[in-house]
This record gives sequence, C-alpha cells and structure tokens, in this order.
Amino acid sequence: MRVKIGFVANTNNYPFLLATVARELGHEAVVVVNSAELLNRPESRCPEFEAGYPEWIVDVAHISEWDMITLSPRVAPILDRMSTCDALVLNGIGPSLWPLLRRPAIALLTGSDLEYYANFATIDVRTADWDPAYRASEEGQRNLRLLREFVLRQREGIKHAIAVRYFPRGLVPAGDAMLDELGVSDDKRVFLPCAELELNTATPAPHNSPIRVFSATRLTWKLPVAAGRSVLDYKGSDIMIRGLGLFHRATGVRLDIQLVRKGLHVAETEQLIAEEGLVDQVTWSNEMSLREVWEQFKQSDLVIDQLANSGIGSAGMDALAAGRPVIGNARPEMFEDHFGGPSPICQARTPDEVCQQLKRLVFDPQERETLGRLGRQYVDEYWSPRRATHSLLARLMHAVAQP
Repeated sequence: MRVKIGFVANTNNYPFLLATVARELGHEAVVVVNSAELLNRPESRCPEFEAGYPEWIVDVAHISEWDMITLSPRVAPILDRMSTCDALVLNGIGPSLWPLLRRPAIALLTGSDLEYYANFATIDVRTADWDPAYRASEEGQRNLRLLREFVLRQREGIKHAIAVRYFPRGLVPAGDAMLDELGVSDDKRVFLPCAELELNTATPAPHNSPIRVFSATRLTWKLPVAAGRSVLDYKGSDIMIRGLGLFHRATGVRLDIQLVRKGLHVAETEQLIAEEGLVDQVTWSNEMSLREVWEQFKQSDLVIDQLANSGIGSAGMDALAAGRPVIGNARPEMFEDHFGGPSPICQARTPDEVCQQLKRLVFDPQERETLGRLGRQYVDEYWSPRRATHSLLARLMHAVAQP
C-alpha cells in the first residue's frame, strides 16, 4: 500500500531524513519547514536545495510562532496541504494542528514539543512580563485564552497520536510524567534514533598532530534550566571544558580543540576556557550546516558530545557514523537495555571521566581506529534511518488501513 504522509516541522532535519527514506520506499511525502534556523532546514543537509525547494517541501518559515499558536489565516496553506495526506508525522508545534486535521498521526517529539508547547506552565512563562493592566484588558484576556487553547490542542495531538516517539522511560522524568498524565501508554511509545549513513560516510582516521577534538553540541549548560526550556537543553558543555582542562594539566599535552559558537552560553564558555588555561588550544567556528559538521568529523580524531543526563544527541550519532570515537554520556543503563548490547561510546559524565577517556584515546591511535570502526557498525545495526522509517511506516499504514 502506498500512502501520502505529511511531516510538520523539522527539528535537526530528523523528520526530513525519515521523509526522504519514505519517498525512496515508494511513498509520497510532504514536508513543512517552519524554522529559519539552518540545522532545521533541508539545505543544511542537501545543498542542492539552496536554490529552492521542490514541490514536496513547503517553506513556511515566514509564518511566525504566534501565527501558529493563534491559528491565524496565514496557517491555512499548511492545513490545506496536510489535509491531502493519508497520515501525519508531527514534530515541534505540529501536534497542535492535529485537532483540525484528525488523520492517523505519529507525534515525533524531540523535547520542547512536549515540555514547552504541551505544558500549561508555558502560559505563565510567556506572560510573566505582561503589565497587569494589559493582562486584565480585553486583548490580554483574549491572548491568554488563545495560549490556553493552543496548549490544549498540542496536548490533544500528542494524546491521540497512534504512536509517540520519545526517549526511553527514565531519561527525561518530567517528560515521562507528562506523557503519563496524557494517558500515553508505554506500548504507544517508540524510540527511533537515526544517524545519517549515506551522505555522512565513514573515513579513515586522520591521526592529526596535535590531536583534533571537535564538539558540535550547543553550548547550553548553565543551571537551573531557563524557564520554558526542556531539561534536554542542558548539554553539559562545562563538564567537557573542565575535563579538557584536567587532561592538559595532568599530561601537559596540547590539543586542537574545535568548538562552534552556538547555544545560550557561548560567552560563559569562553570565560570557562580562559579559567582552565585552554584559550590558545581552542579554535572557534560559526554555526555550520550539517554537511559542514560532517566534514569536521572527517578532519577530527575524536568527538565530544553531550555529557549531561539527556544522553547522546544527533551530533554524537552522526560522529559514530563518520567512524570517529565519541566521548559522551551514553546512559548505558537505558540505551544498552533498549538496544540489547553495549555501545562503543566512551562513557563520561564528569570532568574526571572525560579526562580519563582522553588519556585512553589521545595516546592510542589503534584504539581510536577500533572504536571508530565499531561505532559505524553500531549505527548501521541500530540507528539506521531505514530501520526507523520502516517502524514508523508499519504503524501508519496499519492505521490508514483501518475502516
């Protein structure tokens, strides 16, 4: 059976990757791109789209978040395109459109779509600086009502999804509690990790001198997590910098540390780098496309990903696909149980553990090559986009086939 699937929102090009595989498998897909951020746009992955999108990719980045929240007339073209689809994959703000479309849908949740958009506390966060007189005014009360109606729609879209893509239970306790509150049972929850395997190929280790260490993870690490943000936004970048500092002081070895100016705490990271005595070892780059990130992987000897409790992110997955050893918090107590075996990720969640893993990798090129090879094998087996898309399609096609 051939189905037409509508994908709304495109965090880190994850939905777009699934849509691309679905098209390769003979299905029709329509992808709605609602963000101007580079990593959320298909041209970041596929440069041929820089000149413009084909008909099946709909760019609505000009439509504001407030338009989406209030269902302004500007949202009508999105609803028109999605109403022609047999099934939906809803990411970001997308689940809020489900009550207007009522198609079999999978809620592809990646963080803020649950903990922010589906959270009534968001109303207080967004209106905290409202003047009391405005809050009491007719316009203020109308906007409060619109915000509440939006949160209700987002929750309905998640609640009535035939499946909810989310992280393994225990990884994000606040998110688990919200899904439980919405009545999303464990048998409806799926975890569909994806690494780019075709465009991001494994290459031989470069064996640079000095050893090049790259991190593409957003530099967001100040606690407590800012109001209105998910716990998944805490990346543990401070742990990385302190671990690099420990390594340098313990060994005297200089590294070529490559960082990206992206995240809420770039200035604070620069200050911490100075405190750790690493300024002359760090090279900064501006925000990159996905293809540029993959090229950085090829040029690097090892990659450091998220060290916070949220687990490995898409950058770490893609680094493994590129054949590079990855230091990060793999949350083995959850991920290994979920996939049935130990991962090749170099486990670290403290500065000392980062330092120990650096000692293990920096001085042993054979270990780096072995781990790089095992990493690619691991993502080929467990984190393939085809595997994830087949799982998604099986659920959607079963639902579409029902009377």
